[in-house]
Amino acid sequence: MLIFNDDFARMQNYESYTKTQHEQKQMKYKLLSIVESAFGDSYVRLKPETRNAIDMICFLATDKGFVYAKDSYFAKEHNISTRTIRRVMKTLEDASKIVKSHRSSSKHNGRGAAVYFFVDHPCFTHWQQYFGFDVQADVQAENAETPCESKDEEAKKVSTYSLPNNYIKNHFMYKTIPFIKGVPKLINQTFKDLFKESLKDLYLRVRMASQKVCQSVSITLSKKDIHAIAYESIHVLFTYIKTRSMSFEEQCKLVYHIALNKFNELVQPEDKKDEEESLVVTSRKIVRKEMLPDWFKAQQEQEQTTESEENVCTESEEEEMARMKTILSQYRDESASFG
Repeated sequence: MLIFNDDFARMQNYESYTKTQHEQKQMKYKLLSIVESAFGDSYVRLKPETRNAIDMICFLATDKGFVYAKDSYFAKEHNISTRTIRRVMKTLEDASKIVKSHRSSSKHNGRGAAVYFFVDHPCFTHWQQYFGFDVQADVQAENAETPCESKDEEAKKVSTYSLPNNYIKNHFMYKTIPFIKGVPKLINQTFKDLFKESLKDLYLRVRMASQKVCQSVSITLSKKDIHAIAYESIHVLFTYIKTRSMSFEEQCKLVYHIALNKFNELVQPEDKKDEEESLVVTSRKIVRKEMLPDWFKAQQEQEQTTESEENVCTESEEEEMARMKTILSQYRDESASFG
């Protein structure tokens, strides 16, 4: 189905569903959760640039329930390929989360840029009736749509080839979700978009590991050390699940063991560390493989030659002293015999 210029102008003039910044944030989170449910566990393994593009798509759809920016626009903004954007939208379309239509092209009698309608947006009911979409939404809108007629004034002229500058908003201002209680700020900022509420359970496993180590050695760890090891452990988990699929329970166990090993290394006594380091040093034969410069070799040979000459001189002096002592003793014996 094609969307002609007059219809697209009416779409532009349709009243926005979101009236305030808070409503816009809530609608974006709702659309994001729908996208994540469509991807499932694979959403965590998407590149950060791809997730940022999805975030922007959801943000632009908050007002009226549709996005009409070109795939090349999102690809350029987030340094990814247009193929990646098309693959994301195809996944959502196959999951019946969006409906795809096309604007008519003024250059030729055919399809122009694509327009994507979010099925779960409250405004979708209006677009479904207006364009006659044959779609049954799996999830009904939480809030009823407020009917609003199109404006009587003359339709605004909208470019069919580029996104209007006044419509581009800094969606990253609203990107962050509320902080998860009980989790340090740095870990929140880094991992909350990836693990969401599960991040609290992962951090709890790190605290359990720290308590076990503290009880075993009867010491108290500082918050700084606990937070640092928690960050490292969760980062290792994130790197691990990029290439492997794990259940949430397996993720918790892995974080616990990683943190436990790091805490044990942290509280290990210094004398024991030194002892282990000395054992490692003595058990290994040090082999130097670097090449020495020619001037250093020449200097070493000269020093060795000087040292050998000094040794020779020392030996000759000792021999001469012994010979003199022998002559002196003989002289004393002869003097005694004459006396």
